[in-house]
Amino acid sequence: MILGFAACLLVFTGIWHLTEWLMAGRSRDTLRLVPFGVVYLVLGWMIALGTGGWIVAALGGVAAGVGGTVAVVLRKTLTLRRWVLWSFVVIDVLIVASVLASFLG
Repeated sequence: MILGFAACLLVFTGIWHLTEWLMAGRSRDTLRLVPFGVVYLVLGWMIALGTGGWIVAALGGVAAGVGGTVAVVLRKTLTLRRWVLWSFVVIDVLIVASVLASFLG
Protein backbone atom coordinates (compact mmCIF):
# COMPACT_ATOMS: atom_id res chain seq x y z
CA MET A 1 0.00 0.00 0.00
CA ILE A 2 2.82 2.42 0.80
CA LEU A 3 4.31 1.67 -2.61
CA GLY A 4 1.00 2.78 -4.12
CA PHE A 5 1.50 6.12 -2.37
CA ALA A 6 4.91 6.42 -4.04
CA ALA A 7 3.34 5.54 -7.39
CA CYS A 8 0.67 8.21 -6.98
CA LEU A 9 3.27 10.82 -6.07
CA LEU A 10 5.44 9.84 -9.02
CA VAL A 11 2.53 10.15 -11.45
CA PHE A 12 1.38 13.44 -9.91
CA THR A 13 4.79 15.06 -9.91
CA GLY A 14 5.55 13.64 -13.36
CA ILE A 15 2.52 15.42 -14.79
CA TRP A 16 3.47 18.56 -12.88
CA HIS A 17 7.02 18.45 -14.29
CA LEU A 18 5.62 17.99 -17.79
CA THR A 19 3.22 20.93 -17.52
CA GLU A 20 5.23 23.42 -15.46
CA TRP A 21 6.41 25.22 -18.59
CA LEU A 22 2.76 25.89 -19.45
CA MET A 23 2.03 27.34 -16.01
CA ALA A 24 5.21 29.34 -15.38
CA GLY A 25 6.19 30.26 -18.91
CA ARG A 26 8.52 28.72 -21.38
CA SER A 27 12.12 29.04 -20.27
CA ARG A 28 15.27 26.97 -20.33
CA ASP A 29 14.74 25.77 -16.77
CA THR A 30 11.08 24.84 -17.13
CA LEU A 31 11.83 22.88 -20.30
CA ARG A 32 14.57 21.00 -18.42
CA LEU A 33 11.84 19.55 -16.22
CA VAL A 34 10.20 17.68 -19.11
CA PRO A 35 12.61 14.68 -19.20
CA PHE A 36 12.28 14.24 -15.44
CA GLY A 37 8.51 14.36 -15.86
CA VAL A 38 8.57 11.60 -18.45
CA VAL A 39 10.74 9.38 -16.24
CA TYR A 40 8.60 10.01 -13.15
CA LEU A 41 5.37 9.41 -15.04
CA VAL A 42 6.51 6.16 -16.65
CA LEU A 43 7.99 4.76 -13.43
CA GLY A 44 4.95 5.77 -11.38
CA TRP A 45 2.60 4.22 -13.91
CA MET A 46 4.62 1.00 -13.96
CA ILE A 47 4.61 0.81 -10.16
CA ALA A 48 0.86 1.44 -10.08
CA LEU A 49 0.26 -1.33 -12.60
CA GLY A 50 2.56 -3.70 -10.74
CA THR A 51 4.90 -4.29 -13.66
CA GLY A 52 8.62 -4.65 -13.16
CA GLY A 53 8.51 -5.63 -9.51
CA TRP A 54 11.02 -4.32 -7.02
CA ILE A 55 13.44 -3.17 -9.74
CA VAL A 56 11.00 -0.55 -11.04
CA ALA A 57 10.20 0.55 -7.49
CA ALA A 58 13.91 0.91 -6.74
CA LEU A 59 14.41 2.89 -9.96
CA GLY A 60 11.54 5.17 -8.93
CA GLY A 61 13.21 5.81 -5.59
CA VAL A 62 16.58 6.43 -7.24
CA ALA A 63 15.04 8.78 -9.82
CA ALA A 64 13.30 10.76 -7.09
CA GLY A 65 16.52 10.88 -5.07
CA VAL A 66 18.49 12.14 -8.05
CA GLY A 67 15.79 14.67 -8.96
CA GLY A 68 15.62 16.05 -5.43
CA THR A 69 19.40 16.23 -5.15
CA VAL A 70 19.72 18.05 -8.47
CA ALA A 71 17.01 20.51 -7.40
CA VAL A 72 18.76 21.28 -4.09
CA VAL A 73 22.21 21.61 -5.67
CA LEU A 74 21.00 23.88 -8.49
CA ARG A 75 18.46 25.86 -6.44
CA LYS A 76 20.49 29.10 -6.62
CA THR A 77 20.84 29.04 -10.40
CA LEU A 78 17.37 27.83 -11.41
CA THR A 79 14.74 30.36 -12.44
CA LEU A 80 11.86 28.19 -11.23
CA ARG A 81 9.40 29.59 -8.75
CA ARG A 82 10.74 28.95 -5.24
CA TRP A 83 7.61 27.24 -3.93
CA VAL A 84 7.53 24.91 -6.94
CA LEU A 85 11.17 23.94 -6.50
CA TRP A 86 10.74 23.20 -2.79
CA SER A 87 7.48 21.35 -3.45
CA PHE A 88 9.34 19.10 -5.87
CA VAL A 89 12.03 18.48 -3.24
CA VAL A 90 9.48 17.61 -0.54
CA ILE A 91 7.62 15.28 -2.89
CA ASP A 92 10.90 13.60 -3.88
CA VAL A 93 11.74 13.04 -0.21
CA LEU A 94 8.29 11.50 0.34
CA ILE A 95 8.75 9.21 -2.66
CA VAL A 96 12.16 8.00 -1.47
CA ALA A 97 10.84 7.49 2.07
CA SER A 98 7.83 5.48 0.86
CA VAL A 99 9.93 3.29 -1.40
CA LEU A 100 12.36 2.62 1.45
CA ALA A 101 9.50 1.92 3.85
CA SER A 102 7.96 -0.54 1.42
CA PHE A 103 11.27 -2.39 1.12
CA LEU A 104 11.93 -2.43 4.85
CA GLY A 105 8.54 -3.21 6.18
